[in-house]
Amino acid sequence: MKKFIIVFSGVTTALFSIVTLANEPDFNANPFLEEHATQQQGVRLFSFTKTPIALHESDKSNAAENTDYLRFALETKANGYTLVDTSQIKDIEKVIAEHKYGHELFLRNLKPEIMAAQSIADQTNLSQQFSGDSVGLESILKQHEFTVISSMVGGNFITGSGWDQLTQIVKSDMFGTVIIQVRDFSHNGGVYMDADAVNYYVNSYPAILYVLKDEVDNVYTSLGWATDEQSYQLSLTKNINEVSLAKQFKALIMAM
Repeated sequence: MKKFIIVFSGVTTALFSIVTLANEPDFNANPFLEEHATQQQGVRLFSFTKTPIALHESDKSNAAENTDYLRFALETKANGYTLVDTSQIKDIEKVIAEHKYGHELFLRNLKPEIMAAQSIADQTNLSQQFSGDSVGLESILKQHEFTVISSMVGGNFITGSGWDQLTQIVKSDMFGTVIIQVRDFSHNGGVYMDADAVNYYVNSYPAILYVLKDEVDNVYTSLGWATDEQSYQLSLTKNINEVSLAKQFKALIMAM
């Protein structure tokens, strides 16, 4: 089954891609229109501002109809952060608890049924395996002195490869607790990114960065980007644009 991943993180963010990364937004391929209900493999940039969004009925409850995320992206780019109400600053421990609860439900209700339909070889060897590239990520985390608190795989099972989603909770003295989510779409699928919100680059790949900060300096940072085969989402409670962290954070994500 072809996957379309629209990543709305922190508040609302959109990520997308194609085998060859588009240099310009495509204004004629609205992914929510019926006539464009299929998508090529990879990442695609799309301007939701310049082309009206006509949503499938089933998508309306999940789509971001408010455009606060565009303001957050623009202000983060201009000022290094965007000032928000305290209620918009996520409690990272609650976010982690939600991930773990969802994973417990997955393990109990979905995984047994999905794995029962796989070959004996896949059941034996790949029941805990991420289908994408995580070897490099594990090495990078060690180099940056992260401790892995938990690692969870799930999503769709790819025959002969493993699960297409990986969530890791990691911690270091420098960055504190970080949630890392990786989605593999190298086998089948793709990602759309809202071109109007792109305000950052990881290597040559467009990214969307929010640094949300309230009046008493509580912070929640969210960064999302996609390569030709995987999407990445990092969340933490540090302002990664501060001088003391900016260089180290840049080195971390460039290595990823």
